Amino acid sequence: MPRIRSACRLLPWLALCPSLALSATPHGAANLWLFEQPEQAAPLYRARIAGSATYQHYTANATLAFACRTDGGRVSLELVIDPKALGFDTDPYEGPDATAHGPIVVTGVSATPVKLKVGGWYGDGGAFNVGTPFVFGVSTGDVDAVAKQGLAGSGSVTIAIPAAKGGESLKATFRWPDDSGVLKRVVTPCLGAPAPH
Repeated sequence: MPRIRSACRLLPWLALCPSLALSATPHGAANLWLFEQPEQAAPLYRARIAGSATYQHYTANATLAFACRTDGGRVSLELVIDPKALGFDTDPYEGPDATAHGPIVVTGVSATPVKLKVGGWYGDGGAFNVGTPFVFGVSTGDVDAVAKQGLAGSGSVTIAIPAAKGGESLKATFRWPDDSGVLKRVVTPCLGAPAPH
């Protein structure tokens, strides 16, 4: 009975701190790649995982997706966050007139850090997201190297996005799922594709 009372005392506290209760990066069998085909007739596929993002003293959910068009193209990467929950200013990264492009720095456990320039927009964040989150997208640079880290399926990856006005970077953390079958299915047709001219 004392254990139940102690747990019940925590429930109101967790309700006041949803970011702590909901932003944990999945472990073990719960950490899976989600296969997405946004439009049934389109040849675009995505593999997405859940993680968490931190900025200053805020924490929120984040997702990381790799996409490929089976009719040609390169692997692209999308990092999805809710900037309001984090207090992160995404305005400089938004749209064709963006003044900030990173670079973001992707760091794996044993891999050399990869720097990628990003663009950003508000849009669909996939099944793990609600509302209209902000998407940092990359379709140039060495996205293949990051996808290959995911295919290796071990350890974790951190993505650092610099604040446009300087200071602390936003950091998103993910654990690579042990089973990379969905990711392999999605990215294989685009791995090693030539850069567009």
